[in-house]
Amino acid sequence: MDKTNFSPNTHIFLWDLHGVILKKSLWSWLFSCLRFKRKREIIRNLNKKTIKILVLFILEGLKLTKKQMVSEELIKAAQTSNNDALIELIMLVCSSYSPIKKTVHIMQDLSQRGYIHHLGSNIGKTVYDDCFKKFPTIFNFFKETTIPFESDNATIIKKPHQDFFHSHIKKHNLEAHQIIFIDDKLTNVQAAQSIGMHGIHFKNARQLHKKLKNLHIIS
Repeated sequence: MDKTNFSPNTHIFLWDLHGVILKKSLWSWLFSCLRFKRKREIIRNLNKKTIKILVLFILEGLKLTKKQMVSEELIKAAQTSNNDALIELIMLVCSSYSPIKKTVHIMQDLSQRGYIHHLGSNIGKTVYDDCFKKFPTIFNFFKETTIPFESDNATIIKKPHQDFFHSHIKKHNLEAHQIIFIDDKLTNVQAAQSIGMHGIHFKNARQLHKKLKNLHIIS
């Protein structure tokens, strides 16, 4: 990757969202759950399928599993069991993110240099629409987007499955080598690299800035 000559005319950026551009506070996440007043309604309307997805969703939020969940999976399960209280809590928890300002500044810098930004995230469409309303300045950076459940009839294809990346390439008439993919999960970066994308494993905004500087993308 280091020997490639990167240019806004030949390359675009494909960004992950959570953990790269938006951050969550674990305490805020837990506090939202604890103070939620409709807990009994949630419990009353739970079924086995929803419980299974809910457990995985919580474990991922606590970083106790490597399995990557899509909020839409849990929302659809809650809708099936008419669990409106659970849907309300999901939206409350998933909306408790805030921008990583230093990453946003890097995106602004890249935009000024002529680079195009795409979004490639496992975020569900319902939460995506909510975040778009909350952070329009950030989401307006993205010219194109690939997420699971883009339509009601969409098949669930999420990272780190290679088909997630292939679908983005095909949909936007790109070549893999034209894409610089940034994600905080190493498995996702490795999957992107395995099909020919340039991958950057995001650890923090300072590390990302240094990496882009070493690649002569920014100064």
